[in-house]
Amino acid sequence: MGVITLKWKRSPLSEGPGLSMQSMTRREVLTRSLAGIPLLSGAETSAAAPTPLAIARTTVIDGTGAVFSDQTVLIEGDRIRSVAKAGSVPLPTGATIVLGAGRYLIPGLWDCHAHLSYYKASALPVMLANGVTALRDMGGALSELDQWRDEIDDGVRPGPRIFRAGPILNGRQFNEFQIVVADAAEARGAVRSVNSAGVDFVKVHAAISREAYYGVEAECRRLNLPYAGHMPRAIEPEEASNAGQLSIEHIGAFADRFSSQGVSDDDMTRALIRFREEKAPALFGLFARNKTWFTPTLIASKSSIRPGDHQPDPRDRYVSASCKKITAELLMRPSYQSFLSSDSAARQTRDFNQLIPLVGLLHRQGVRLLAGTDCAVSIIYPGFSLHEELELLVAAGLKPMESLLTATANPASALGRKDLGIVRVGNLADLVLLDASPLDDIRNTRKIRAVISRGKMFGRADLDRLLEHAADEANNT
Repeated sequence: MGVITLKWKRSPLSEGPGLSMQSMTRREVLTRSLAGIPLLSGAETSAAAPTPLAIARTTVIDGTGAVFSDQTVLIEGDRIRSVAKAGSVPLPTGATIVLGAGRYLIPGLWDCHAHLSYYKASALPVMLANGVTALRDMGGALSELDQWRDEIDDGVRPGPRIFRAGPILNGRQFNEFQIVVADAAEARGAVRSVNSAGVDFVKVHAAISREAYYGVEAECRRLNLPYAGHMPRAIEPEEASNAGQLSIEHIGAFADRFSSQGVSDDDMTRALIRFREEKAPALFGLFARNKTWFTPTLIASKSSIRPGDHQPDPRDRYVSASCKKITAELLMRPSYQSFLSSDSAARQTRDFNQLIPLVGLLHRQGVRLLAGTDCAVSIIYPGFSLHEELELLVAAGLKPMESLLTATANPASALGRKDLGIVRVGNLADLVLLDASPLDDIRNTRKIRAVISRGKMFGRADLDRLLEHAADEANNT
């Protein structure tokens, strides 16, 4: 088979020699073209050995809470080969050198609560362009998730690493990505089924019965398979934590739980205050002792507050047409129309303002937090909304470093991936280079100069092209 040689332009980030010439087979070029995937600088294929990449003279915020100035980070293949004081380690001949002076290198970000099957594949490059190099998909179509994951793994599609639950186990079905389990036997059978499909963990939802929940717990324990998800209404949060549930999702679930117990909308703010003052400290202390992770998804609670005069957002262009359709249908439901009034928006805002200090209390009690967005409908934006979540966590009382850890080292630890989440020798090279320090202002996580995903560098121009391609793809999916 013939080979097409592609000569890449010099990266605006690099100093010294430009990016080396890359070779791709005609089949690889055709595959990318048919998929609508741009041929990006820094792309490596089996036709040529990867060029070593060095991020020189940068400040490393490594994911352990430590900060090291004037560092050079050497990447070979998809691994970090050295992290050392600039000039102390010789670089390989022919290495691409990226000037990192005045910039900040952090581990790649994670979104720990996403639903790609709603957003479709157009969300993947948007996430990568926002520095999200890994995500936890909390319920979707396993077949398409695995197709996208394979394409990303094979280098055919730019996107983050995907860790997925597949279909959600629930007591009733309200979308096509769920399996209804009525009792313990059905629950154990469903766990065996999704385990045989190779899921990374099991997801449970709020409407699962007590019997079915403990069926999930027993089978997951037998298979050594983690399970995570909502606070089931049929059991107490303490019981879920004691049973070994890996993570509990959504700080807004406390309001939902109170509503299901008969608390009226008008009394919800007072109920949340009473809970924070009276019962939450002991409950959150139990979560901490049991090492139960918690994913607040504050941005999901905030984004659901939609007054009738909600204005279009420039990020709407990155939302798939199918996701916009799902959202529009949701907003037209009679049960949702009442939420669009100005009075309802004001009440929801008051309730949301009580969720923020609840997250602060979780943190002060030592509960380990994960950053997630619940990206599923078009009021939450892939990648972009994760930066908002980090800002909300700071508003809840976390320091910028602590907020950053919820999207870097914490997710890797929760999933047992010691090779991710920290900038250290031997780890996989998923990194983000920022133009300003996120420790000075957490909003600086948005100031992305480059993303390194699986050892491949996407400079600012590459990331902008990813966004343009994603907007086109979103319009047609």
